[in-house]
Amino acid sequence: MRVLIVSLCILLSHLAQADTPPVVKTRSGSVSGVTAHGVESFKGIPFAAAPIGNLRWRAPQPVSPWVGVRAAHTPGAICMQVPWLNNKSFGTERRDMSEDCLTLDVVRPIPLRTAGAKKLPVMVWIYGGALTTGASSLPTYDGTVFARGGVVFVAINYRVGRLGFFVHPTLVQENADNGRLGNYGLMDQIAALQWVKRNIAAFGGDPNNVTLFGQNAGALSIQALMVSPEARGLFQKAISQSANGSALYRRISETGPDGRVSGEAEGEALAHMWGANAKSLSDLRAIPADQLTDKSDGTHPDLTFYLDGKTLTEDLRVAFRGGREAPVPLLIGATAQEFANNTDPDGVLRPVITAAQEASLEPLYGTRPASIGPLTSDIVFAEPARTLAGLHARNGHPTYLYIFDVVSHSDAATLKAASHLTDLRYVFGTLSTGNKPIEGADEARASETINAQWRAFGRTGTPNAAGLPTWPKYDGKQIMYLHLNDSGAKVDPRSARLDALTALVERTRMASPPIDQRSQLAPAL
Repeated sequence: MRVLIVSLCILLSHLAQADTPPVVKTRSGSVSGVTAHGVESFKGIPFAAAPIGNLRWRAPQPVSPWVGVRAAHTPGAICMQVPWLNNKSFGTERRDMSEDCLTLDVVRPIPLRTAGAKKLPVMVWIYGGALTTGASSLPTYDGTVFARGGVVFVAINYRVGRLGFFVHPTLVQENADNGRLGNYGLMDQIAALQWVKRNIAAFGGDPNNVTLFGQNAGALSIQALMVSPEARGLFQKAISQSANGSALYRRISETGPDGRVSGEAEGEALAHMWGANAKSLSDLRAIPADQLTDKSDGTHPDLTFYLDGKTLTEDLRVAFRGGREAPVPLLIGATAQEFANNTDPDGVLRPVITAAQEASLEPLYGTRPASIGPLTSDIVFAEPARTLAGLHARNGHPTYLYIFDVVSHSDAATLKAASHLTDLRYVFGTLSTGNKPIEGADEARASETINAQWRAFGRTGTPNAAGLPTWPKYDGKQIMYLHLNDSGAKVDPRSARLDALTALVERTRMASPPIDQRSQLAPAL
């Protein structure tokens, strides 16, 4: 009888704990989460003040502390962006968008390790979307599988579009953040990482074992963070999935060495398009946010980061060539053919290679139309990934290069190679999300393996662990080939064509010296 009573008490204690929301005390105040699916989630936690009113186009400011326990049960608002994200396949609607969006989500396993044990590795996700769209709360980015695997998972929001990346003469004149200009979305990411550094231990995470990972613009952001002085020391490992790590950053007040107009000139053109008098910052900040997102990015799609002399001081490849990138383990790669169907190949190719140069590559790529997908994919994604991997490895840092070519059985008849975005659901273990769920035992096993490799890298800085395919460090030859059933290391099958491509495109990628902030601001001040 006594044993029965004790057992009943233990059961009631567990039930009471299950009904009690988990509470964590952060530096700004306490937050309560939700327990479900074997993890504890804390969503919509503000890491900076709302960038509205006079804080629009300002570096993120500290969040005001709160009293009591703040409910962190639902994701924060999606940052304002172009309307096409309003699509059922993303699980978002326009009413979910706001300028007040600088929040993050934390997902941790249960139970946490016992008191006195080492803190868990932390993996911070940065979403893609060409710097114009994206949200941490998309169903594909659910961090449950990562958390179940022993990781404290963090997903962050950051400003996108012209609310996140914008320069105008009045902003340069105001200089409210001491030269930190243009890269507001990138500054948000840094502010979120600073929040992780200060707070993640309270969630059971190790602030000194943080891995950044992201895809497309998220991966491009990670590469920028690797060369940003302000991000140094905020992460210990990085994963770059499908980033265009080739373009020069835009200059604030000068025409770039690649011929692109200055950020100030670009901003004046945008203000004119928005119909703003722009005699003062108050005029610009009075423009409704939906007007900025509706009218800007379709006309000016080439969003990028700015060399402001503070957040970014030199171009990406210049920093890597000089060995000045973050000295952290790097896992980098792209899908086998990012552009499944490129309807505007000249828009991708001509800024980089001429028609005559394209013709010189025909022995390796063939002729149009068959050459378009491989050639554009290599120029934008594969060649930059291999080049950065080679530079990082040469600089003495652990580097792992991959090709993702997992094609499901159901897609094999129509998809010759894995294309842009197809890696995301395998990495996250969210095969059931999207318009067309991915089904099949082979597909599930592939996802489990890839997720385990990403988690292994997050724990130790190498994607190798017991039971996983051996993944060698990049030595200029061996790469990891991620396939549905026969993943393994192999000599890079693209070597000949990427060698030829690098020889051509390097001539058009002009190196530039580090930017002196004073020379950037002198014309305005």
